[in-house]
Amino acid sequence: MEQQNQQPQPPVFKMPQQPAPQFQPRVTASPMMDPITAVKTCFRKYFDFKGRARRSEFWWFALFGLLVSTVLSFFGLMVPAIAYVSSIFTLVMIIPLLAALCRRLHDAGHSGLWVALMALLIGGYFGSFIAMVGSNFTELASTTNVEDAMAMSQELVNSVQSSPALATVWVVCAFATLLLGIVLIVFACIDSKWGENKHGPSPKYK
Repeated sequence: MEQQNQQPQPPVFKMPQQPAPQFQPRVTASPMMDPITAVKTCFRKYFDFKGRARRSEFWWFALFGLLVSTVLSFFGLMVPAIAYVSSIFTLVMIIPLLAALCRRLHDAGHSGLWVALMALLIGGYFGSFIAMVGSNFTELASTTNVEDAMAMSQELVNSVQSSPALATVWVVCAFATLLLGIVLIVFACIDSKWGENKHGPSPKYK
Protein backbone atom coordinates (compact mmCIF):
# COMPACT_ATOMS: atom_id res chain seq x y z
CA MET A 1 0.00 0.00 0.00
CA GLU A 2 2.83 2.35 0.86
CA GLN A 3 4.42 1.74 -2.54
CA GLN A 4 1.16 2.66 -4.31
CA ASN A 5 0.84 5.99 -2.42
CA GLN A 6 4.47 6.96 -3.00
CA GLN A 7 4.75 9.84 -5.54
CA PRO A 8 7.38 9.59 -8.30
CA GLN A 9 10.37 11.76 -7.64
CA PRO A 10 11.44 14.27 -10.29
CA PRO A 11 14.71 13.49 -12.02
CA VAL A 12 17.79 15.20 -10.66
CA PHE A 13 19.77 17.21 -13.16
CA LYS A 14 23.38 18.05 -12.50
CA MET A 15 24.52 21.50 -13.59
CA PRO A 16 27.41 21.25 -16.04
CA GLN A 17 30.64 22.39 -14.55
CA GLN A 18 31.88 25.69 -15.95
CA PRO A 19 35.41 25.55 -17.33
CA ALA A 20 37.93 27.43 -15.30
CA PRO A 21 38.51 30.92 -16.69
CA GLN A 22 41.60 31.14 -18.80
CA PHE A 23 44.36 33.41 -17.68
CA GLN A 24 44.39 36.66 -19.64
CA PRO A 25 47.79 38.28 -19.92
CA ARG A 26 48.03 41.84 -18.71
CA VAL A 27 48.36 44.27 -21.61
CA THR A 28 49.97 47.66 -21.19
CA ALA A 29 50.35 50.40 -23.79
CA SER A 30 53.74 52.03 -24.14
CA PRO A 31 53.89 55.86 -24.17
CA MET A 32 53.16 57.70 -27.39
CA MET A 33 56.19 58.38 -29.57
CA ASP A 34 57.25 62.02 -29.47
CA PRO A 35 57.57 64.07 -32.72
CA ILE A 36 61.38 64.21 -32.86
CA THR A 37 61.75 60.48 -32.27
CA ALA A 38 59.07 59.76 -34.88
CA VAL A 39 60.82 61.84 -37.56
CA LYS A 40 64.22 60.31 -36.75
CA THR A 41 62.75 56.79 -36.82
CA CYS A 42 61.06 57.26 -40.19
CA PHE A 43 64.21 58.70 -41.79
CA ARG A 44 66.29 55.92 -40.24
CA LYS A 45 63.88 53.39 -41.78
CA TYR A 46 63.93 55.21 -45.13
CA PHE A 47 63.59 52.09 -47.29
CA ASP A 48 62.08 49.81 -44.64
CA PHE A 49 58.66 48.61 -45.83
CA LYS A 50 58.61 45.73 -43.35
CA GLY A 51 57.63 45.64 -39.71
CA ARG A 52 55.06 47.73 -37.88
CA ALA A 53 54.62 51.39 -36.95
CA ARG A 54 52.18 52.78 -34.42
CA ARG A 55 49.94 55.75 -35.08
CA SER A 56 52.12 58.33 -33.35
CA GLU A 57 55.15 57.38 -35.46
CA PHE A 58 53.35 57.73 -38.77
CA TRP A 59 51.20 60.79 -38.05
CA TRP A 60 54.00 62.86 -36.48
CA PHE A 61 56.11 62.18 -39.56
CA ALA A 62 53.24 63.01 -41.93
CA LEU A 63 52.60 66.26 -40.02
CA PHE A 64 56.29 67.13 -40.25
CA GLY A 65 56.26 66.68 -44.02
CA LEU A 66 53.06 68.71 -44.41
CA LEU A 67 54.32 71.64 -42.32
CA VAL A 68 57.71 71.84 -44.02
CA SER A 69 56.17 71.55 -47.49
CA THR A 70 53.65 74.29 -46.68
CA VAL A 71 56.32 76.67 -45.42
CA LEU A 72 58.62 76.03 -48.38
CA SER A 73 55.76 76.43 -50.86
CA PHE A 74 54.72 79.73 -49.26
CA PHE A 75 58.20 81.24 -49.44
CA GLY A 76 58.70 79.69 -52.86
CA LEU A 77 56.05 82.03 -54.25
CA MET A 78 58.33 84.95 -53.37
CA VAL A 79 61.77 83.40 -53.86
CA PRO A 80 62.10 81.16 -56.96
CA ALA A 81 65.10 79.31 -55.51
CA ILE A 82 63.03 78.10 -52.58
CA ALA A 83 60.50 76.63 -55.01
CA TYR A 84 63.20 74.21 -56.21
CA VAL A 85 64.02 73.33 -52.61
CA SER A 86 60.34 72.61 -52.02
CA SER A 87 60.24 70.27 -55.00
CA ILE A 88 63.37 68.44 -53.83
CA PHE A 89 61.97 68.10 -50.31
CA THR A 90 58.75 66.62 -51.69
CA LEU A 91 60.69 64.03 -53.68
CA VAL A 92 62.83 63.17 -50.64
CA MET A 93 59.72 62.64 -48.50
CA ILE A 94 57.86 60.30 -50.87
CA ILE A 95 59.73 57.04 -50.13
CA PRO A 96 59.96 57.29 -46.30
CA LEU A 97 56.33 58.40 -46.10
CA LEU A 98 55.17 55.43 -48.17
CA ALA A 99 57.39 53.12 -46.09
CA ALA A 100 55.96 54.49 -42.83
CA LEU A 101 52.44 54.10 -44.22
CA CYS A 102 53.16 50.50 -45.17
CA ARG A 103 54.37 49.73 -41.64
CA ARG A 104 51.33 51.54 -40.21
CA LEU A 105 49.00 49.35 -42.29
CA HIS A 106 50.83 46.26 -41.06
CA ASP A 107 50.35 47.41 -37.49
CA ALA A 108 46.61 47.95 -38.05
CA GLY A 109 46.21 44.48 -39.58
CA HIS A 110 46.06 45.43 -43.27
CA SER A 111 48.16 44.53 -46.28
CA GLY A 112 50.99 46.75 -47.44
CA LEU A 113 49.95 46.12 -51.04
CA TRP A 114 47.61 49.09 -50.65
CA VAL A 115 50.72 51.27 -50.62
CA ALA A 116 52.00 49.62 -53.80
CA LEU A 117 48.69 50.43 -55.47
CA MET A 118 48.93 54.03 -54.26
CA ALA A 119 52.48 54.32 -55.63
CA LEU A 120 51.30 52.92 -58.96
CA LEU A 121 48.50 55.48 -59.17
CA ILE A 122 50.82 58.35 -58.23
CA GLY A 123 53.29 57.21 -60.89
CA GLY A 124 50.47 57.02 -63.45
CA TYR A 125 49.29 60.50 -62.49
CA PHE A 126 52.67 62.19 -62.86
CA GLY A 127 53.72 60.04 -65.82
CA SER A 128 50.61 60.85 -67.84
CA PHE A 129 50.88 64.53 -66.90
CA ILE A 130 54.51 64.78 -68.04
CA ALA A 131 53.73 62.91 -71.26
CA MET A 132 50.73 65.16 -71.88
CA VAL A 133 52.41 68.54 -71.40
CA GLY A 134 55.67 67.42 -73.01
CA SER A 135 58.28 70.16 -73.27
CA ASN A 136 56.16 72.56 -71.19
CA PHE A 137 56.59 70.48 -68.03
CA THR A 138 59.68 72.37 -66.84
CA GLU A 139 57.95 75.72 -67.29
CA LEU A 140 54.83 74.49 -65.48
CA ALA A 141 56.85 73.16 -62.57
CA SER A 142 58.84 76.39 -62.19
CA THR A 143 55.91 78.82 -62.46
CA THR A 144 56.03 81.16 -59.47
CA ASN A 145 53.98 84.28 -60.32
CA VAL A 146 50.37 84.86 -61.27
CA GLU A 147 50.98 86.09 -64.83
CA ASP A 148 53.07 83.07 -65.76
CA ALA A 149 50.54 80.80 -64.09
CA MET A 150 47.71 82.22 -66.23
CA ALA A 151 49.74 81.76 -69.41
CA MET A 152 50.81 78.23 -68.52
CA SER A 153 47.27 77.26 -67.51
CA GLN A 154 46.24 77.98 -71.08
CA GLU A 155 49.09 75.80 -72.29
CA LEU A 156 47.82 73.04 -70.02
CA VAL A 157 44.32 73.34 -71.48
CA ASN A 158 45.78 73.10 -74.99
CA SER A 159 47.75 70.00 -73.97
CA VAL A 160 44.61 68.35 -72.60
CA GLN A 161 42.69 69.06 -75.80
CA SER A 162 45.48 67.77 -78.02
CA SER A 163 46.00 64.53 -76.00
CA PRO A 164 42.56 63.27 -74.88
CA ALA A 165 43.80 59.74 -74.12
CA LEU A 166 46.58 60.94 -71.81
CA ALA A 167 44.21 63.47 -70.27
CA THR A 168 41.76 60.66 -69.47
CA VAL A 169 44.48 58.59 -67.81
CA TRP A 170 45.57 61.66 -65.85
CA VAL A 171 42.06 62.41 -64.58
CA VAL A 172 41.31 58.76 -63.72
CA CYS A 173 44.58 58.41 -61.78
CA ALA A 174 43.86 61.68 -59.97
CA PHE A 175 40.40 60.57 -58.78
CA ALA A 176 41.57 57.04 -57.96
CA THR A 177 44.48 58.45 -55.94
CA LEU A 178 42.09 60.71 -54.04
CA LEU A 179 39.67 57.88 -53.18
CA LEU A 180 42.42 55.47 -52.22
CA GLY A 181 44.04 58.20 -50.15
CA ILE A 182 40.83 58.55 -48.11
CA VAL A 183 40.74 54.78 -47.55
CA LEU A 184 44.37 54.72 -46.43
CA ILE A 185 43.80 57.63 -44.04
CA VAL A 186 41.02 55.64 -42.38
CA PHE A 187 43.24 52.55 -42.18
CA ALA A 188 46.10 54.61 -40.73
CA CYS A 189 43.82 55.87 -37.94
CA ILE A 190 43.02 52.35 -36.69
CA ASP A 191 44.64 51.44 -33.39
CA SER A 192 47.49 48.95 -33.19
CA LYS A 193 46.48 45.29 -33.14
CA TRP A 194 47.42 43.62 -29.89
CA GLY A 195 49.89 40.79 -30.02
CA GLU A 196 52.30 39.57 -32.64
CA ASN A 197 51.36 39.13 -36.29
CA LYS A 198 53.34 38.08 -39.33
CA HIS A 199 54.99 41.50 -39.44
CA GLY A 200 56.34 41.33 -35.91
CA PRO A 201 55.35 42.18 -32.33
CA SER A 202 53.10 45.11 -31.51
CA PRO A 203 55.10 48.33 -31.05
CA LYS A 204 52.43 49.70 -28.72
CA TYR A 205 51.00 46.90 -26.57
CA LYS A 206 53.45 44.92 -24.49
